[in-house]
Amino acid sequence: MMLNRNLLFVVATSIGLSGLVVVPAVQAQQSPPQGQTQPQPTAVSDKEIETFAAAATEVRQLNKQWSPKVQEAAKQGADAAEKTRQQALGEMAQAVERKGMSVDRYQQIFEIAQADRDVQRKIVERMPKDQ
Repeated sequence: MMLNRNLLFVVATSIGLSGLVVVPAVQAQQSPPQGQTQPQPTAVSDKEIETFAAAATEVRQLNKQWSPKVQEAAKQGADAAEKTRQQALGEMAQAVERKGMSVDRYQQIFEIAQADRDVQRKIVERMPKDQ
């Protein structure tokens, strides 16, 4: 299954939110012209935090499922590893969208959470404790 967007960089990572693992970015191929930036909303509603936490939980579960598959594919070569990684990232992007959030907004909230401890705290409070 092919995504409509080019995956510039998507790496499962931890941002220090009690082990919260998220997908930092699935971005469109074109970036804004040099010297121009796209405005990003800095306010994050409680509803968005709920949605983000639910999506991040699913992404974390998918990351756990796909990580050994990507490692195994890497033994078969770079092409196999990349194909498997793209499949995993596609599923993660779909998981975010199924929760009702665009991948772009997910990325924005991820970036905001890295800088705003209050947003981090709210996300952590909404994440399942058993994960």
